[in-house]
Formats: sequence, structure tokens, C-alpha cells
Amino acid sequence: MSDSKLVLYLVNLFDKIHKSWESPRFMKKLGNITVFFYLLALVLIELKRLGIFGDSFNFIPTDHFKAIHLGFTLLLFYEVISMVLSLEKSVSKSMNIQLEILSLILLRSGFKLLGDFPEVITWDVIKLNVLYVFSDAFGALLIFIGILYIKKFEKHLSICKSKTSLNNFVKVKKLLALLLLLIFGIFISIDIINFFRGKEVFNVFHAIYTTLIFSDVLLVFISLRYSESYLVMFRNSGFALGTVIIRIALNSKPPYNALLGVIATLFILILVYFYNKAYSHELQRNNFKRKVKIPNSTTVNKETGKKFKY
Repeated sequence: MSDSKLVLYLVNLFDKIHKSWESPRFMKKLGNITVFFYLLALVLIELKRLGIFGDSFNFIPTDHFKAIHLGFTLLLFYEVISMVLSLEKSVSKSMNIQLEILSLILLRSGFKLLGDFPEVITWDVIKLNVLYVFSDAFGALLIFIGILYIKKFEKHLSICKSKTSLNNFVKVKKLLALLLLLIFGIFISIDIINFFRGKEVFNVFHAIYTTLIFSDVLLVFISLRYSESYLVMFRNSGFALGTVIIRIALNSKPPYNALLGVIATLFILILVYFYNKAYSHELQRNNFKRKVKIPNSTTVNKETGKKFKY
């Protein structure tokens, strides 16, 4: 990849964004912002219930559980940005964060279902839907456990054969991450604007995961420039399929959303385990071949007197 001024500028821009995002000071600010909007939502909801706003501000709900929904939505936005920024380091780490986002979406869905219940909860009212709350909760829990095992089995193995190829591959991933940040920023901005205008908001995470499917497939093709290994192609293609399953889960209703989420996690877990095991073995075998040198021997053909090396 040629290091043009534009490429260098964009790569440096990504590095600055990434460095700022991961700094403890910035994380503290994000935490303060989340707490502020959560408490503000609770206050506005209570004022709306008391009739302070009258017929104005119709977009403000009257259910306190909506404040929890807002708080989790902000957390999900942060996770989406972290996922995109992690693409530079490892495709598998980005896949892990996709599963983390799915688990948080399931937890948010559980709170959303609780919001459909009256504030004074009685069994007669909730018994028909309480199963869906449990399916979302335990689905999120199983995905959480799966993520822990994926991180345990995961090994960061370079697919590039040279340092130059690795640097170029990282640059490509940084440029792709910047493009995804721009696209996701537009999605999130439109969603926020529609909310404050009282218009119907679209499910931004559906759009995000749909975009991720195409970006994952693009990474499969890009990786062919730096590695022709079948293992690498299969793993990256498998990650793309895992994203498809997650996307289907997001579009499904309880309890199928949780079931598909667990299936996606199990699929990624098995894929990562056997990929790392096979790829480590392949690297060891290649290193062994490079280290072991077969000595040359010479023999003489008795009829012709010519010498042969083998």
C-alpha cells in the first residue's frame, strides 16, 4: 500500500481517535455522560407523569423503565465504537465485541419487556411474558460465558509473512475502521435526531450489523492479499457468517433471539478453538522446516563416473 499523504493523514487520524478513546480520562467522561442522561431521563419521565409538560414534549415516555433502556442504548453506542476501533488489533477481538454487544442488547430487551409491565408487578399480569424476560437474561448469560471461553482459547497469530505486509494490512484495517465509524456515526445521529423530533426511530443496531456483514466479507477478500492460508480464509468467512446469525437474532422475537445468539456464540467458540489449534500447529511445522537443514550427500555413478547430490 502506497503511503500517500491522504493515507498517512487518515491513519494518523485513526491513531489519535483510538488513543483518546482508550484513555482513562475519556472513559471517565463517558461514564459521567451516561449517568447524567440516565438521571435526566428519570427526572423528565417523572415530570411528564405529573403533567408538568402538558401536551408538549410528546417524545418523552411515561415509563421509568425507558430510562434504563436509554442507559443501555448509550452503553451499546460506546461498545459499537470500541468494536470498530478494535478492528486494527484483531479481527477476532472485534468479533468478541460483537458478541458483547449482542449480550447487552438481550439484557436491554429484558428491561424493555419489564417496561411493558405495570409499575406494580403482579404475577397474573406478567406470567404470559415473564418467560421472555428469563430467556433474554439467560441467553445473555450464556453468551457472556461463551465470550470468556473464546478469550481463553484465543491466540493472536499474525497471518502476514513479513513485517511490511503486516504494517500494510494494519493500515487497510484502520482505513476500513474509519469508514465504519463514519457510517455508524451517521446511523446514530439520525436515530437521535428522530427521537428528539418525536419521529419513529429505526433500529440502529440492525443497520449496524447489516453493515458489519458486508465489511466482514470485505475483510475476507482483503486478507487474501496477505495470506493464502485456507485456515485464515475459513476463519474470516466463519466470522462473517457469525455476524449474519447475530443479525438474524436481532431481528427475531423472544425466545428465538436468545437461542440464535447462543448458537452464534457457540459457533464462534468452536471456530476460534480449532482455528488457533490448527494454525499454531501449522506455524510450528513451518518453523521446524526452516530450522532443520537436510545435509547434502554425494554419490558416484559407477558407470558414468558422474557425481550426484541428494
